[in-house]
Amino acid sequence: MLGRMTDELPFVIKADREGFLLIVNGKTPLPHVLEALRTKLEESKAFFQKSKMILDLHQRPFDPEEVGAVRALMEQAAGVELAEVRVSCEDGAFSRWAAGLLGVKIRLGTERDKDTGASDSQANPHDASPPLVVRQTCRSGTRIESPAELVILGDVNPGAEIIASGDIVVFGTLRGVAHAGAQGDREARIWALHIEPQQLRIADLVALPPRGRKPKPKRYEVAEVKGDLIQVVSY
Repeated sequence: MLGRMTDELPFVIKADREGFLLIVNGKTPLPHVLEALRTKLEESKAFFQKSKMILDLHQRPFDPEEVGAVRALMEQAAGVELAEVRVSCEDGAFSRWAAGLLGVKIRLGTERDKDTGASDSQANPHDASPPLVVRQTCRSGTRIESPAELVILGDVNPGAEIIASGDIVVFGTLRGVAHAGAQGDREARIWALHIEPQQLRIADLVALPPRGRKPKPKRYEVAEVKGDLIQVVSY
C-alpha cells in the first residue's frame, strides 16, 4: 500500500489482483487530488508505466467530470489505463451508465460486496434485461417504452413520453412525461441533469412540477419515492 488513508491524504494506492487500486478521499477537493496524483505518478513513473488502475469511489460521490479528469491525468503522466470504476450501490443507474459513456467498466456495490463477490445483477433486479439506450433528444410526440431501464442520451422535450419498468436516466433536461417502475416498482428512480417535467410517475404514484423557477443542481437530480410521495433531490 502506498500510504494509509486519513482525512489529510487525498488518496491511497494499493495493489489489486486486477492492477492498482486508487482510493480517493471523499473530503479532498478535486484539484488537490489531481495535483497529488500527478506528483505521485511522475515521481514513480517507471513503476506505474503502462499499468492498469481501478478507481475506487466508495468514499466519494460519483461525478463523470471528475472521472474524466483523473483518467486524462493518469494517461498523460504515466500512460496508466483506467480499467474500472467502483462505486457504492446507492449511486445506482446514473453512475453505471455515466461511466459507460466514458468507456470505462463500472462495478456497483458496497465495500462489503467487494469481499463477498456480490454482482450487479444481485443488486438490481432489472439487470436481467438490457437497458434501452436512445442516443438522441426525444421530441414532442415521441413515446418510448423499455421493459428494463431506459437511458436517454439527450433531452426529453415537452410533449414526449418515456416509460420504463426500471430506472430512467436522462443525460439532459427532462421536460416531458417520465414514468419509471411502470410494472409497479416503487424503488425505481428517475435521474436527469435537470428535472423540469410536465409529469413524473413512479409505479402508481404521480407528481406534477411545482410552480415557479427552481435553482439548477450542481450535477444532477433524482426523483424517488419517499413515503407515498415522489420527491426530487438535487445533487
